[in-house]
Amino acid sequence: MKKLAKTLLVAAVAGLTAAPAFSCSLMDSTTDTLRNIINQQGGYPISDEQCAMLNAHRLRIHVDGDAVVLDGVNVAWADVTVVNADHVIATKSGVSTRINRSATPSQTVANQLFFEALEHAVRSLDWNAATGQFSSSGKSLLN
Repeated sequence: MKKLAKTLLVAAVAGLTAAPAFSCSLMDSTTDTLRNIINQQGGYPISDEQCAMLNAHRLRIHVDGDAVVLDGVNVAWADVTVVNADHVIATKSGVSTRINRSATPSQTVANQLFFEALEHAVRSLDWNAATGQFSSSGKSLLN
């Protein structure tokens, strides 16, 4: 009996150490182009707390923006807010723009600028105010 208990304990510990680190998953509302840029940079730059807040209110992160090269200048902008399943978008948002004239004009640089703008927009969003516009069931309180 002792041997069985010891074997189970060792198996349980081994299973825990092999388990992946916790990462909050969330739904999003954005374009495929922006989602690809975000995925290439490692995913949404939000905390587990912000992710849990969205999930608790049954909300999605809503991202708008662009990454382009205009007349040889790398330009990007990001607008972040939250949206419910009924496509009601919170009035609170975080916005950021990035422009880089000194780097070689390229879509790669513009994409990196977009992600920087996204990080800043996420930091500037008042998450409590944005999610507070919805009930815990995700229904809009905006009227």
